[in-house]
Order: sequence, then C-alpha cells, then structure tokens
Amino acid sequence: MVKIKIDGIEHQVDEKKNLIDAVKEVNVNIPYFCYHPSLSIVGMCRMCLIEIEGVPKVQAACNTPIKEGLSIITKSKRVIEAREGTMEFLLANHPLDCPVCDKAGECDLQDNAFSAGKGVSRFEFQKRNIPQEEIGDNLMINHNRCIVCFRCVRFEEELVGEANLGLFQRGYHSIIGLANEKTIKHNYQGALSDICPTGALLNHKTLFKSRVWWYKTADSICHGCSTGCNTQTNVRDNKMFRYMTRENPEQKMYFLCDKGRFDVNWLNENRLFAYYEKGLPSESSKVVPQILEKIKSAKKIAVIGGASESNENLGLIMDEGNKLGKQIQYEARVLPPQYEPTKQVDFLLTADEHPNTKGATDVGFVLNGIDSIVKDFNSGEIDLLFILKEDIPKNLNGKGLIVVLHTNITTSVKDADFAVPIKSFAEQSGTFTNKNGVKQKFEMAMVPLQGLPSSGDFFKRLSLEISLKLEAAVGNN
Repeated sequence: MVKIKIDGIEHQVDEKKNLIDAVKEVNVNIPYFCYHPSLSIVGMCRMCLIEIEGVPKVQAACNTPIKEGLSIITKSKRVIEAREGTMEFLLANHPLDCPVCDKAGECDLQDNAFSAGKGVSRFEFQKRNIPQEEIGDNLMINHNRCIVCFRCVRFEEELVGEANLGLFQRGYHSIIGLANEKTIKHNYQGALSDICPTGALLNHKTLFKSRVWWYKTADSICHGCSTGCNTQTNVRDNKMFRYMTRENPEQKMYFLCDKGRFDVNWLNENRLFAYYEKGLPSESSKVVPQILEKIKSAKKIAVIGGASESNENLGLIMDEGNKLGKQIQYEARVLPPQYEPTKQVDFLLTADEHPNTKGATDVGFVLNGIDSIVKDFNSGEIDLLFILKEDIPKNLNGKGLIVVLHTNITTSVKDADFAVPIKSFAEQSGTFTNKNGVKQKFEMAMVPLQGLPSSGDFFKRLSLEISLKLEAAVGNN
C-alpha cells in the first residue's frame, strides 16, 4: 500500500492495481471505455483523463503507474472540459438508438454521457450510416454505435486466442470488422457482446427479448462446468431470460462462455412437474408408498449423480439416507472427466460439465466409481437405485428398482420405474464448490412450483415417512 493524493485528499491505495481500480476502492470513480482489468492497456478512448501534479498536460489514468506521493486531480475544470470534449467526439456519429437498443439501461456510453457529457452537440453534419453486419453465428455488429474502444479485438487475441476482428481504415472511416471472410465460431460471442461498452455488438439469442429494467436479478453461479463462473440471473414473469457476468476481481472472474450463458431454455421448458410411474404421469400419493415399500425390502441401496446439486442438498441426502436403515452407497461421478484432474477446454470452460463435482467429493458423496455400482446392480446385490439428474447408465441391466430424480422430462425419466420432480438450482439457494475448491453461494432466482421438493427435501420425506411407519408399527405391538 502507498499514500497518494486524490483531489487534495490523502488516501492509501494498492500500488499493484491499476489506478482506475485503486481509486474506485476509496469511492472515487474515473469514467472509462477501453480499459478492462483483464486486458492490456491501450489508452484509446481518452475518457479517463486526469491531471497529475507536475505534469503539464492531462493524462490517461489507465496507463498512469501508482507510486508513493502521486497527486492526481479528477474533478478540475480542465479535466471536466477534456472529458466533455471526448464525449462530444464519441457522440458525433453515434445514432440516437437508445429507445430501440438492447444495451439501453446498462450502457457505459449512456452512463458517461449523463455523468461526463455536455448534454448538447455542436455536430451539424449528417451522421455516417454503415449497414450492420453479421460477424458470427450468434453475433452482429452495428458499426454506427461502435466507439472503437478496441476491447473486442484485444479480448479475442489475448484471451480466446483468435484474431477474427481488426480495426480497418482511418479517422472518420475507422470501423471494427472481420479480419477474414470466416465468421466467428468460438465459445465467447456472448462475452464479446458483454465487453462492448455500447450496443455495437449484440447476440441474436437475446435480441429484443426484454428491457433490462423489467428483469428481477439474483446472484448465481454458472451451472455449465466446474469453473463456477459468477453470474447474475435475469428473470421476468418467472422465466429465465439470460445469464450475465457478475464480476469477481478476487477470483479474476470477468466473463462467461456461451455454453453456460445461453443454456437457459431447460429452466423454462419441458419441466418435470409430475411424478412418473413406468413412463406415465402419476401422483406422489401413488409413487412414494411404492418407493417406501421397496426401501423396506431392499438389500442395498445406491444413489448416483448429484454433481449438479448444491452442497446443502448433498449433505441432506446423505444425512437422511443414512436414517433409512439400509446400507447406502453414494457416487456423484458418472462421467470420465469427473475422475480426472481438471482439463481446460478453453480459458474458462472445463471438460467436467458439472458445477459441483468438487463439492460432492468434499462431502463424501463418492465411493469406488460408477462401474462398481453398475456391476452390483446388474448382479442383484443392489436392488434399489436412485439417479440424481443424470441419464440411466447404458450398461445398466439389472432387475432392481430405478428411481430418477430430475428437473426435466428426459428419456431416463420415461425409462425409469419411477421419476420424481425436483427443483432446479435456480429455484433454491445454496452453494457450489468450483474446481479450485472455492465454495460459492447462489441465490434463488425463480419461484418454484408450490409443493415441488428439492432433492434433499425428497430424501427427508422418505426418511420421515419410514420413521413414522416404524413408530406406528412399534405402537401397534
């Protein structure tokens, strides 16, 4: 930590951080466009201009090193005029698209125009008009809205490892466009839209779906893999519309991959809200008693899956399962990547498509592997198998009873002897443990159907009813 002066007031700041981030921690905000904490410094937008004591000209804050005794001015008349000039140039050709732009309400250009702009424009000429362009299978660019901050180009080159975009022509004619004839295919087209400070880059999958101020938001964790990216859910009319990045500087989490970001339809469609028996809808009053009877007669019980369930549900399942009075084996690992050291598919996505494999391992929801349970079930040693939000293993051919707990109607739900509807992770709160062993909280984002249990609640119901029947039997004797 070093001492610097900000607008005449002495503060202690972290000299290892960028000046913009460091002063933000002492509640001083410097506006910017091109700066991003995970990207290289280019100083292209000239929005973060400040005065430095002893330096005659205004300087860009993003590339100003922090050192002991540094004295900066962020609110002088000179700085204000410089930022107003920057905004006037940026808005000279920018169309008044706010009423129809998907970025409206969460747009950095809007925010800085209100906080640091003049409110009037002296530009009297016709604004340039360049047709928008499809640059990806889920990405379009509106050149008229682009302020050439270069974030998208740097993100691709520095993090994705591709060079699909580039800056072409000069001055008034400068545009960001495709560097070759091939459109963008990578897993971070949503991140490109996110990182754009205006509405220049937009995704087709979320285009014109809703205004941002109509959403109810909650802090959550991406369910797409074991990285555990921090997200913010956007829900409207109790339907999940989108995931957005929730920045977490401590974990260096600033982005989301497309696989996790756009995998939301299963939360709104094809949901399992009824109990199933032999592939047909039934009722809990018919299904649960039959499961209880099988529990009483079972030689051994196994529970597989669960790496998509919260730590709290896994703990509750084990606690309540152990009260059933039978030997129970647990195994959350059902696919090969769950047994292997973390393998990165790209800089965020991992090969393990479960958000809580590490959490399941930590709470002891693992045994000798899925193969041993399948072998024992096929031999008849295990005669009751619970499957938590996973497919029935293809090599499973025993004659025991199979009960699938799931959020959606799947082939496994229809093939199982019984199926039980459960809450999705978005309909409850809890924690996931990511690949690095960090336990992270997620909030309830959607209101569950009344009476819909979590996986832990269902096992609690089973143990409660078993204990009540045992007490009744003792009383009758």
